[in-house]
Amino acid sequence: MSFSIQHIRNATSLVTMNGKRILVDPMLSDVGQLPPVPFTRTLRRNPSVPLPVTLDTFDNIDAILLTHLHFDHFDKTAKTVLNKKVPVFCQPADQKYIKSCGFYSIYPIDDTHQWCGIDFRRISGQHAKGIVSKLLGPVSGYILSTSDEGSLYIVGDCIFTDQINQVFEQYQPRVCILNTPRAQLLLGSIITMTPQDIIKVLQVSPSSKIVAVHMDAIRHCTLTRKDLFSYLEKHRALDSVFIPQDGEFIYF
Repeated sequence: MSFSIQHIRNATSLVTMNGKRILVDPMLSDVGQLPPVPFTRTLRRNPSVPLPVTLDTFDNIDAILLTHLHFDHFDKTAKTVLNKKVPVFCQPADQKYIKSCGFYSIYPIDDTHQWCGIDFRRISGQHAKGIVSKLLGPVSGYILSTSDEGSLYIVGDCIFTDQINQVFEQYQPRVCILNTPRAQLLLGSIITMTPQDIIKVLQVSPSSKIVAVHMDAIRHCTLTRKDLFSYLEKHRALDSVFIPQDGEFIYF
């Protein structure tokens, strides 16, 4: 069997696994409806590009998966238009806030959870190094797997750490979604993965296929798809990495 990923925009994806449609990190606002990201070099509003699909695309989803609560991963439009009855999987620290948004089928994942034949494993991460990590709050990734389709590691806004390295060593995921926009704060702190981290992942988990996202939509993200393509071409890694356009489907 196979699963698919439709890259929507930024870190938002529609994952279809075991016949279930799981919406990951929904940022559904139109151009300029969201504020600038605090403590960055730009005062321009977000997102910078339109949603490539209509909002009714999300009428028939089966679940929502949230890596954390920053507005470029869970925005006001998502809180308004998404079906409040749909199960929401999240890190435990986010349960109370999600409930306050009107959702009532909330499943905080401490470690593992099984739903509709899909195994969920939560992987704690860091959004940045040092004190900046505490300021940005908790973030998580999730490994989704089935016996027939293999595993998908949704890494989230996690920088590459020894712990993440160990996760790739241990689980060798079939596919991973990496947020690689080299997002940067005012004082130079990098708060996502970078092109160099893609190479690190491939060194430790060479059989993994990588879907690189979170580019060309939020203004504090300094890496473009074009930049990434050039870097991967130079390092002969394009065969292992997908750089989807907004709205594009990828089948595995």
